[in-house]
Amino acid sequence: MLVGGVGVLTGRHQVPGIPARLVQTTLPWLVLIPVAFRLAMLVQALWTAGLGGSSVLWTFAVLHLVPNIAEAVWFFRHSATGTRLVPVADTGFAVLFALGAAPFAQDTAITSITWTHLMGTVMIWALLRGAPAGALAIGCAVVPHTLLDPASSLGLLLTLTTALVASLAVVGLVGASMRFALGFGEQQGRAAERERHRRDVHDTVLQVMESFAIPAPADELDPAASLDRVRRTARAQAMRIRISLEHESTEGIGLHQRLRLLAAEMAAEGLRAEVVIQDDSAPELPEEAAMALHDSAREALRNTLKHSGTRRAVVSVEQIGGGVSLTVRDHGAGFDVGDRRRGFGLENSIIARMAEIGGFARIESSPGLGTRVVLLAPSVLRLPVG
Repeated sequence: MLVGGVGVLTGRHQVPGIPARLVQTTLPWLVLIPVAFRLAMLVQALWTAGLGGSSVLWTFAVLHLVPNIAEAVWFFRHSATGTRLVPVADTGFAVLFALGAAPFAQDTAITSITWTHLMGTVMIWALLRGAPAGALAIGCAVVPHTLLDPASSLGLLLTLTTALVASLAVVGLVGASMRFALGFGEQQGRAAERERHRRDVHDTVLQVMESFAIPAPADELDPAASLDRVRRTARAQAMRIRISLEHESTEGIGLHQRLRLLAAEMAAEGLRAEVVIQDDSAPELPEEAAMALHDSAREALRNTLKHSGTRRAVVSVEQIGGGVSLTVRDHGAGFDVGDRRRGFGLENSIIARMAEIGGFARIESSPGLGTRVVLLAPSVLRLPVG
C-alpha cells in the first residue's frame, strides 16, 4: 500500500483479503485529510494577516477555499472514479494557483496559502497512489519553483517531504486497521460458524437420539409400530442432514412455507403442530431472521415433544410493527422457569439465536399449565450476523 496507495485497492491489483467496497467507503474520508489541512492553514493565514488584509489576499483565499470544498463533495459522490480524476484535477489547479501567486511571492500570507495547497496535492497523490506518486508530485512542484525562487526552494522541498511522510504514515495506519478489522471479523465469523454447527447438531442428531431413548407406553404393546416410528424419524433426519451437507438451503422459501414444512417434519416424529397464520400476506423478513424464527420454533416444538407429555402444539404467526411475532404454545406438563436450569436448548438454540439477529425470545411456563415460547424478529436486522 505504501507503493500504490489506498487507491490501488480498488483496481485490478487489489491486496488479497481487503474488499474493494471497504476501501471505497474509506477513500472519501482520506481525501478529507488534505482538504481539512488546507482549510485549517487558510484560517491561520487569514488570522495572521488580520481582517484588514489586501483584496488580493482575500481573492486567493476564495480561490483556495471553493475548489477544496467542491473536491471533497465530488469525491463523496464519486468515490469509485475519484482515485483517477481527483489527483489530476487537483494538480492542474495547484499549478495554475502557484503561477498566479508567483508575482506576489513577497506576501507571506499568499505564499503560505500557496505552499499549503501544494502540500495538500502531495498528500492526495501519496494517499491515493503511494510514495512514488507523492515523490513525483514533489519534484513537479520544487523544480519550477527553483527556477523562479531558488532561495526558498529548499524550504519548499522540506515542507512537501514532511507532507509526504505524514501521508504515508496515514496509509500504513489505514492498511493495518483494515487487516486488523478483517482478521477480527474472520475470527468472529469462525466462532459464529462453530456455534451454528453446535446448534444444528443439537437440534437434529442429539434431539433424535434423546427421543429414541424416551420410553413410550406403545413400545411394549406394539413394538413393530414403535420401530416403524423410529425408522421414519431417522429417515426424515437423515434427509435433512443430507440436504444441509449439500448446501441446499431453504433460502428463497417464505416463513409461512418453512413453518408448514416444519409441521410436517414434527408430524413424522409424532407431534401434531397446528400452524395458525394471522395474516396471509408473506412477511418481508431477511433470510437470517426467517431462519432464526424457523430454527427456534423447531427447538421449542422438540422440547414439547420431549418434556411436555402432550402430542399437540400450536404455532401462531403475526405481523407486528417492525417485525414478526411467532408463538409456540402447548398445554402439557409445563415447568417452573425460575427453578429449572436453563440448558443448551433454551439458552443457545432459542434465546441466543434470536439475540444474534437483534430479536427477542421469552419463555413462559408453569407446572401443569403448559409452556409458551414467544419469539420476535425484526424486519430489519439490528445487529450484524456472523
